[in-house]
Amino acid sequence: MSPLPRRAWISRAALVAWAGVLATTVGVAPADAHGGPCSGATVTRQYSADSMTFRLALDLTGCRWWDGSPRNLVIWLSRDDGNGPADRWAMTNCPTACEVSAALPHQVVEQAVTYQGEAAWEWKDGTRRVSFETHCTTTADGHAGCEDPIDTWHD
Repeated sequence: MSPLPRRAWISRAALVAWAGVLATTVGVAPADAHGGPCSGATVTRQYSADSMTFRLALDLTGCRWWDGSPRNLVIWLSRDDGNGPADRWAMTNCPTACEVSAALPHQVVEQAVTYQGEAAWEWKDGTRRVSFETHCTTTADGHAGCEDPIDTWHD
């Protein structure tokens, strides 16, 4: 097989360059043309000396698949400390970027109390969910912690 003449290489390079110019001219948008990359959803859990908060933040800015329709966000948080369960839930209709959260106050001192939570939101391929179950403790000196150290999820 003989190598291609130099003239053939130049024409291939020119072809690639013209293809790039043509793509830019006809309006093929770069990945960040809609305000940056698609941020998506972030779910956080925060356990402090006086409450547990579960939060879902959704940002559809930059999501090329998104058709502009509002998305439903639902969050639920529950605690059972042996004195009967307590729960909170919240829901919102998200136009572009928003947040929904649920919080449960608790006793100053609690030992291995069970907390559960679930967050759900509509995504391009259906409903996404994040859920957790963990045991949390608060001591008299204000130290608060949970068995499950994971407190942030990203989609």
